Amino acid sequence: MVVISGYRIGNLRPKCDLTGHIYCIDVTCRVTPSTILQIYNLDGEKMEQKSSILTLYSKIKSEEIKWIWYPYIPVGKITLLQGDPGDGKSSFMMQVISEISKGGTLPDGTEIGYPRRVIYQCSEDGAKQTIKPRLEACGADCNNIAFLDEEIHSGLTLDDERIKKAIIEFRPWMVVIDPLQSYIESNSDLMMAAKARRLMKSLGLWASTYDCAIVLLGHLNKSEGSKGLYRGLGSIDVVAAARSILQIERQNDIRCISQIKNNLAPRGKSIRFRIDKDEGFKWLESDDNEEMESEGDAIHSVNKHELAAYLLKAILASGDVAATEVKELIKPYEIGDKTLHEVKTTIGIKSVRRKGRWFWCMPKPEDKEILRWDQ
Repeated sequence: MVVISGYRIGNLRPKCDLTGHIYCIDVTCRVTPSTILQIYNLDGEKMEQKSSILTLYSKIKSEEIKWIWYPYIPVGKITLLQGDPGDGKSSFMMQVISEISKGGTLPDGTEIGYPRRVIYQCSEDGAKQTIKPRLEACGADCNNIAFLDEEIHSGLTLDDERIKKAIIEFRPWMVVIDPLQSYIESNSDLMMAAKARRLMKSLGLWASTYDCAIVLLGHLNKSEGSKGLYRGLGSIDVVAAARSILQIERQNDIRCISQIKNNLAPRGKSIRFRIDKDEGFKWLESDDNEEMESEGDAIHSVNKHELAAYLLKAILASGDVAATEVKELIKPYEIGDKTLHEVKTTIGIKSVRRKGRWFWCMPKPEDKEILRWDQ
């Protein structure tokens, strides 16, 4: 017979599979068309069932993370390289691109193996007068480096279908967008959480689907007091989507790249190089004992209250945000509700109810003095 525990259903007949097994169906909730049924045979053994919604982890194959440069640039993920204008972001990336294009060796000895393709999309320098001469000076194989000519393909945006089409056709190992701020429809797009999340989601899907690394070069904002993760221009969703974040700092002619975020591996050692008029670009040996101040280290020394303050300012910089969304964005940083609400009160964040939802908003300009955070 067929038994549905706790319920009586008239005119219900036993059902058999091809082997003649009769099933007992046990449900622990109200019977509806969407009820998930636990199915057992007459011996009390649970039978395997199919679901059109869920995927069992037992049905998928584990894969190792692939890297262009371990642990800095993962394949199939987004990497963010940020720094102040003029600090050498483009020069650094051109050196990396050149080694990839000719199957060369990266400064720590990582061997590329064989020549690979790269898309380098740059809006700040001319292709003929600046970019190609610099690539040639680096020894790049320009047959393996391509770009979308913006004199023909005007109005490119970060999630432009033409970029996706180029990735599909050219099959690059790495795509570099330099700088990302030039490929958004307006400055507000990166400041608005929903739009930033949509942009980064599209890029992340392209990277994973077409097995390429996407590297975004970005200028830091001028926010005083913020360090590392929180000086990137735009919504914190940009930072959240990047699996690796590299930050360039400058001291005279020496540049130091610190990895300030890595979700996939331990953070890498600092990368150092020099740019001067006589020798041009030159890799330097990393010196972990060097006393050059690193913002990447500084951000990890702050306490939970300071971290919460930086995060809240970044999240609310472009306007009011729903309280539930704020807490969801901060969740990965393991900041407790008590700490979060203490900081919220300290820096003067207000709660406003609109259409049944609570929103958090920064204080008005006339209340600016309460934004100061006493460390």
